[in-house]
Amino acid sequence: MKRKLLYFFLLVMCTAAMNKLSAQRRYLDPVFASVLKTSNITFDTNRSVNLLYGQPIPGYGTQPLFTDNLLMDVYQPSGDTNSSRPVVILVHTGSYLPAIMNQQVTGSKNDSNIVEICTRFAKMGYVAVAMENRMGWNPQTQVQQDAAEQLIKATYRGIQDVRNCIRFLRYNQSTYKIDTSKIIVGGQGTGGYIVMGVGTVDKRTEIESNPKFLRSNFTPMVNVDTLGDWLGRGGNPYFNYTGDSTISGNAHMIFNFGGAMGDSAWLDNKSLPMVSLHCTTDPFAPFNIGNVIVPTTGITVISNATGAKINIPKANALGINNKINSRNYTDPISLRAMQASSGVKNMFPFYTLYPGEASPWEWWDRPTVQAITSVTYRGIPLPQSGRNADSLSMLTDPNMTAAKARAYIDTIIGFVAPRIATQFDLWPPDTLSVFGLTSPNNNFTATVYNSANRDTVSWQPSVGGYPALGAVTYTWMLTTAAGNFATPVFSRSATTNSAIFFDSVIYNVLAANGIAQNQTFVGKWTVKAMVGTSVKWAKDTFNISLTRGSNVGFNEVDMKTAVSVYPNPAKSVINISASQHVVISSVQIIDITGRTLISENNLNTNAYSIENHNLKNGIYFVTVNAKDGSSVTRKIVIE
Repeated sequence: MKRKLLYFFLLVMCTAAMNKLSAQRRYLDPVFASVLKTSNITFDTNRSVNLLYGQPIPGYGTQPLFTDNLLMDVYQPSGDTNSSRPVVILVHTGSYLPAIMNQQVTGSKNDSNIVEICTRFAKMGYVAVAMENRMGWNPQTQVQQDAAEQLIKATYRGIQDVRNCIRFLRYNQSTYKIDTSKIIVGGQGTGGYIVMGVGTVDKRTEIESNPKFLRSNFTPMVNVDTLGDWLGRGGNPYFNYTGDSTISGNAHMIFNFGGAMGDSAWLDNKSLPMVSLHCTTDPFAPFNIGNVIVPTTGITVISNATGAKINIPKANALGINNKINSRNYTDPISLRAMQASSGVKNMFPFYTLYPGEASPWEWWDRPTVQAITSVTYRGIPLPQSGRNADSLSMLTDPNMTAAKARAYIDTIIGFVAPRIATQFDLWPPDTLSVFGLTSPNNNFTATVYNSANRDTVSWQPSVGGYPALGAVTYTWMLTTAAGNFATPVFSRSATTNSAIFFDSVIYNVLAANGIAQNQTFVGKWTVKAMVGTSVKWAKDTFNISLTRGSNVGFNEVDMKTAVSVYPNPAKSVINISASQHVVISSVQIIDITGRTLISENNLNTNAYSIENHNLKNGIYFVTVNAKDGSSVTRKIVIE
């Protein structure tokens, strides 16, 4: 319990830190104060299931199917002059039934969290669309195969509805000022199932030949010739009004918070880039792999569906998220996600406060919902219990408050938006200010000893960039007077505008570059600043002269003769041997950035081998220290 309380505290703190750190950047932060919402736009007309099949409905009769108008709400940033904007389409939850009738408080484009997320995206400069999808199945059936077929068909119709919504937006791109090369579809819960299908289903065999989606007589539950294809085209007009084949219904990226994938076999290298957020305790959609259970009946309708824990690692491995993964995200939300997911990119597992919690991003007014006694469907009031729906929803969203839901929405937006921006090159150009070197001054001279004595170099800080990417990092570089910084003699990283150097590491670097004791290395140094994809070099390059001081102990020339490091290049074993009069006390292996990777002490021998060192291929320095205080450093190549 303490761990889960700590998790929620960290979630809120991450959100606060993100809000505090972020500069105002379109597509990443709220840059518009208000939003223009246009409601109830008909984007498609199609055949839908009559929930009251067999009962007369005014204007619809008693037929099992009727022609229905599908509506959407469009959110746009007020005062925006941009005429080509990415669009985010959101698909709501609800188990393909109206709210309350589905024994939940949610199930429409007007759900509080859908409105909130669309508003947030619009304030960030996107066009956001909250769309309806066709409802329809018999929630009273207790026959597993019947329930499975009805739900699978409902999901399939939902996939077609998304495609037809995209067609409408493409056709009206100038009206809504949409960049049709940047279409992102997100889904919650039931909408997550739909969205995962949009992003992955692209073959007839995936739906007609999959054993999961066959009846007991081995005929497909979904027949393309009857219902049309996954792009919304074709089929029998009685079941599907085909989409315009001249207009593409393709999207370019998906994300889901809740929901799962009918079968991970749908995922291949042609699937859309995807990002997932998922409650690990969700009882209706497995986080890992498991059965899909519908709230209204509690029976299993899909076996072995897969959640974020399966889908996202597979998507990453297939390479479909390579563009998203090209950026290093060091904001607090991404760092928390990496910790929670054990290093899996593009996945945020929510370890929530209560077992069975599924949708902590939802909220509602409990007295208003509890007072509901009927739901109107096609003009007919149907007795329904708002109190029952409220109670059941509280089981999967305990401790529900608007503040809690908005904190989770902060995380959803803060996790998804930077990855959308990376996928579609929406990051504004990173800006780092010009900076100069400060100390030591140009033409500085110093004597360096093999000791812990240290001096500090410093430079002006480079400011700007985008704090959500993390702090500016620096690399101090040293090279010869005639050399270049593409292949420095030595480099060291720093997270502040200073770095400690002139210690034994530099002493050994000088030795490895042929500088004997009391000889002088003449070189130059500078600093490179980096944040995100931006790189800024210091405006200065300072000259420097470093004399390698003498050490008390065995003569260095004799040490060079007395100590051997072999083979060079080396593979699995590095051998070190010395003359009988040299006692080796310690050995260090240092990389070209000055990091000590291996340190062997208290040896008291004149022969030593380092086996299975696990060093990557490259150049290293081997420093051999004698018992009398003298030392020698050799450069070695690992291959």
